[in-house]
Amino acid sequence: MPKVMLILVALVLMAGTTRAEEDTTESYQVHMVVWRGCEEACKSFIHFFKSRKLPVNVTVTDVSKDKSLLPEVKQQLIKERPDLVVTWGTTVTRSLIGTIADYGNSSGLGDIPSLFMIVADPVRAGIIVDQETSGRPLVTGVHNRVNETVQLKHIFEYHPIKRLAVINEPNAVNSRQNTQKLEALSDQLGFEIISLEYSLGEDDRADPAEIPVKIAEAKALGADALYVGSSSFNLENRRSYTEAAVYENLPVFSAYEQMVRDGLALMSVSNSYKNVGKLAATQAYEVLFKARSPGTLSIKALERFSVLINMQAAKQLSLYPPLSIISIAKIVR
Repeated sequence: MPKVMLILVALVLMAGTTRAEEDTTESYQVHMVVWRGCEEACKSFIHFFKSRKLPVNVTVTDVSKDKSLLPEVKQQLIKERPDLVVTWGTTVTRSLIGTIADYGNSSGLGDIPSLFMIVADPVRAGIIVDQETSGRPLVTGVHNRVNETVQLKHIFEYHPIKRLAVINEPNAVNSRQNTQKLEALSDQLGFEIISLEYSLGEDDRADPAEIPVKIAEAKALGADALYVGSSSFNLENRRSYTEAAVYENLPVFSAYEQMVRDGLALMSVSNSYKNVGKLAATQAYEVLFKARSPGTLSIKALERFSVLINMQAAKQLSLYPPLSIISIAKIVR
């Protein structure tokens, strides 16, 4: 096994249950591979089975954002043959399950059932055929990002924007696809996208020290606001990112609620990672306990989203929300 962080979550939960399908001494083996640690979605997935005392063992492998480890992880999974593989994020999913272009309706994991989560746009990423079906017998998953049109509608209702800047790592698939979606909507909605990229070091990673430099560049190019829709790097560095933005008097709008809760992003239109993890667990339950083939399950998406506003950021930017937004938003102070 490669030098990855293995978080062995031994949920050998053999306590008695009431439902017939759960009355078993068999323990199901689930292996989850995550990109950047076991965060809210991962923990929520595990909690679903633990809280219900279901006989599920979950092993979590964290590649710590090192893509080079994924081929070896993939071979280990094929050798291990768990009952279900759960992939977290677009990079992990494309590396392990593979794309339709690579495997057709098959999977990079052979005949091992798999389930993806925290994949912002699985259709554009080539993982599934459409928003409701995977088109692949052994693959299912859940959407997590609120539709970009819905996000922009709320953003423009809060603050009129002519130039919206995005700053991403050039090697981030999700970020690139998200930016392409925004560019496709820009003419229709009457705004311009300013797209900037961080430099990559020898390790193919961006340097957080470049964040304020790029934000200042966005400001100099006439940006009215910044948008973080799909970027693990910006999310991980949310405090320094949003503080640099406020320094430049630029509001940050995001599809990540953590940018608002733990940073100074002005507003998020998002789905909770906790709820995404729980939704993914309900899919896993169908596969493990109902013997459903993953491909027969519809691709799930949360029906509701949340709007969060950071009032500290609003005060510093002198951009107070209109009543129409306040009426539907949660306030973070």
